[in-house]
Amino acid sequence: MMPRALAIVVLLVAALARVAAAQCPSEGDCREVHETPGCELPECCAIVCKQNPLCCEQTWDALCVEIALNECEGINCPNDGSCDEPKQTPGCADFGCCDFISTFDGWCESASWDEICVVEKGLLCGVEPCTISVAGVTLDENEPCYERLNDGCAVGFESGRIALPDGARMRGRISGGGPRDTDWFALDGATRRRFRLEIESEFPAELQLLEGDCEGVTETPWLVGMPLCEGPQSLVFLVGAGTTNLILGAGSDARAIRAGIDCDEIDPDNPPAPDDPPPLQIYGLKWTLSLAPRDRGDIDGDGDVNAVDLAALLGAWGDRDEGEPFDPRLPDADLDGDGRVGAADLAILLGDWAS
Repeated sequence: MMPRALAIVVLLVAALARVAAAQCPSEGDCREVHETPGCELPECCAIVCKQNPLCCEQTWDALCVEIALNECEGINCPNDGSCDEPKQTPGCADFGCCDFISTFDGWCESASWDEICVVEKGLLCGVEPCTISVAGVTLDENEPCYERLNDGCAVGFESGRIALPDGARMRGRISGGGPRDTDWFALDGATRRRFRLEIESEFPAELQLLEGDCEGVTETPWLVGMPLCEGPQSLVFLVGAGTTNLILGAGSDARAIRAGIDCDEIDPDNPPAPDDPPPLQIYGLKWTLSLAPRDRGDIDGDGDVNAVDLAALLGAWGDRDEGEPFDPRLPDADLDGDGRVGAADLAILLGDWAS
């Protein structure tokens, strides 16, 4: 039988451990003295209170701060500096946002809180994840999230591309991991054409147009990020003749997202080990989209060539500013692709109007 004194010590240690667990995380900067127990950084709080349980029972005193400064190296959320301003050091003062962004963009916590971290903060912090409905969307990409079957040039020339029927709506999924998951849609054609894309996703979506064959010279005319959890989004764009791909991935127009959308299926050829962490799913995996062809003269993509399109063309008349970045979210009136809007484009629009 355990001696009574030893039993009391064991119970006291267990009680202190429960208190420590209950106070991590808590309010207060781990690097500064404060009256309340615990601190706001979960990892650091746990490290400190394991060494000194009183830090999570009574107050976060100078000894707790000393342990934090010595033992919590490399944990940079929170850190000095506003999350709204870029800086050379990693992390920022808002723990919640810093920790959230760093979950899927480790650069922001380990290297520097750069301009892209600031953009990601503005786009994603405070935005609640959403779930989209795929009910009634019968056309499926048929790609398990642990496979890379529709990734075009991204994983080798043998990977496939999706030939989506005109106007048909498809559903699919994107997941993180390596290699990065992307879905490639083939828009090859012999002539210059316009498309209207409608898309909805449960993750921050990155879209880019890639012109050219995998084995030759390629060019990316544009790459854009779509708003998260604001319902279906549309994009109207022109595609030149030849081999062209529309690529869907997770991210923004600044940086790809490779974490936070882990696959939720078990790969039978590579099952997880018993001690592997569970999938990290900040965002859902699902997307739906359609690609509908339009007349080149249908600048706004509404299905009609009319006075609205004519006004857009006349408003864009002249040479395109070479220094101005191209944005497919703006009406593109360069119908023949020569770099300027002029009489040739007007003739195309009027021809489509008449038809």
